[in-house]
Amino acid sequence: MKKMLWDELGLTKDFQYKNIDNAYLCLKSKTPRARFAWKVLRDKYYSEIYRKYQDEELLVKAGFFEDDISEFDLDFEKLNLLTTPFDKIKKDLKSCNKPIVLLSTGGFYPIHQGHIYMMEKAKEVLEKDGYDVIGGYLSLSHDKYISTKPYYICSDYERIHDGEEKLENHSWLMIDPWESLYVNSPINFTIVIDRLEKYLQKFINPKIQVAYVFGGDNAYFMYCFEKNGIGICINRAGWNENFYRAKRIKNERLYFVNGNCTCFNLSSRNIRKNLIQKQISFSGNYLIRNERILPLKKLLKKEKKEKLELLQNDFMDKFVLLLKRTFQNQVTIKKIDMQMQLEKARYDLKGKKTINLDSYFKGTYNIELSRLFPISSYQHKFSKLTGRIGHDNIEEQLHLIPKGEYILVDDDSVSGMTLNYIKNTLFQDIKIEDVYLLANSMNENIFDIVDLRDFIIGSNDGGLVVELPNGVITRAPYVLPYVNLTTRASVPPNLVRDFSISIWKYNKDFYKKCDSIIKLNDLDKNFVVLMEYIGFNKEDKVVDICQWHIEQLSNKRIVKKTINRKY
Repeated sequence: MKKMLWDELGLTKDFQYKNIDNAYLCLKSKTPRARFAWKVLRDKYYSEIYRKYQDEELLVKAGFFEDDISEFDLDFEKLNLLTTPFDKIKKDLKSCNKPIVLLSTGGFYPIHQGHIYMMEKAKEVLEKDGYDVIGGYLSLSHDKYISTKPYYICSDYERIHDGEEKLENHSWLMIDPWESLYVNSPINFTIVIDRLEKYLQKFINPKIQVAYVFGGDNAYFMYCFEKNGIGICINRAGWNENFYRAKRIKNERLYFVNGNCTCFNLSSRNIRKNLIQKQISFSGNYLIRNERILPLKKLLKKEKKEKLELLQNDFMDKFVLLLKRTFQNQVTIKKIDMQMQLEKARYDLKGKKTINLDSYFKGTYNIELSRLFPISSYQHKFSKLTGRIGHDNIEEQLHLIPKGEYILVDDDSVSGMTLNYIKNTLFQDIKIEDVYLLANSMNENIFDIVDLRDFIIGSNDGGLVVELPNGVITRAPYVLPYVNLTTRASVPPNLVRDFSISIWKYNKDFYKKCDSIIKLNDLDKNFVVLMEYIGFNKEDKVVDICQWHIEQLSNKRIVKKTINRKY
């Protein structure tokens, strides 16, 4: 007869979750059976199923499987890495007595209307019962799991990107990429629930609960919520037997709901069967605006100008080669010298009245303006226009410009979305007779345009202007997990991880050659704000911060060196 699982770890039936990891680590012989016991009992959902029913087959019916996460990677939840978006979470929670976020996990390849219906139905049911649903997530399963499904033709980042695109205009549903991208192994859905709840409580509000939503085909999952959490099972055609068997569990936190929409019976498998793999093609010019060492002025206090110029040139050369590899030499990489840009603009616009939006050009009137994006999100569209950090709001700046006709000056425009918004929204009493772009992209076949300073961490005015969960506005470098490189720099989704790791490595090399003892506090204040927010302190070395990000994105399990962080 098999030992009870708690006996395998030298514990009693009255064990506490907090003691499970230590009990397993102290075992002299870590047998497969002991490892299985450790995995079950450290999970607050599955351990309660076993404690009550002592039935290992029921664990499997309720969805349990033994993951590959090792005892050396107990911090794999990465709570300090801003991986999960917050932008659609309701901001004002003062009036919410029972704030709750919905979560569902699965392949979602692709997301279809049935998935959305399931979440909206769950929201309706909970709100009728007095909960305040403040947001919701679809967490896409790990590639090692979903790649076993029939008709699988893309990668994890492509699935994430397609999901974000699908939900872009949904008012409260988002994609949580953590499970798919930042864990080495497929994991139980209960871990995803627990981690998301901790993450939202850390960054948003400690009162937030996470409720799990799933279909009737997985009705036995409901056993997980008999003691802990909240479960909502939406039945679908063909699964009545499982649904009504599980319904025998009685608990006020268990919701059994009959789905009444035909779209809920859609099959992702059948949709995949009819999908044609996207063919990605690149063409045109990829422009890199080179500001040279101007954005590195804080470092001039510590390093000689000549040395910084050499290091900046080296960074540029690596960046160009990275882009060529990324786009398979199908686009033409062009470097734009900013000083030459400015000299030409001053010549072309001499004697003309201008309203300038660029960071470096000086017009007749200058509007210090930024596009604001939510951090770690899809970032296809800006959430609003705001005064550049450290400057007055836009309305106050506009008030200083007299009525008249002007030429609008900006650095570049690819889609034209921002310029059209500005012309149609801001300048109601001012006539814009022409637009002058420093990058002169109006008559070129442009694939994309980027500023090199956005990829060098800690550079002055470098990076995307983002809003943190606490409402603070700062800047984030163009790398994962903070900026979406597909929507902001046209990097193919399947390459964004490798691209980001390369950028972090280039930055580490840059600061190591510059001065390996340079600290966080030596860099631009916006980068300091971001890094302090996730737990670093001003005395941390920049090379160590880079290495930490490399390890997090690389999913390395054993970190040999611990950085002095607040957490």
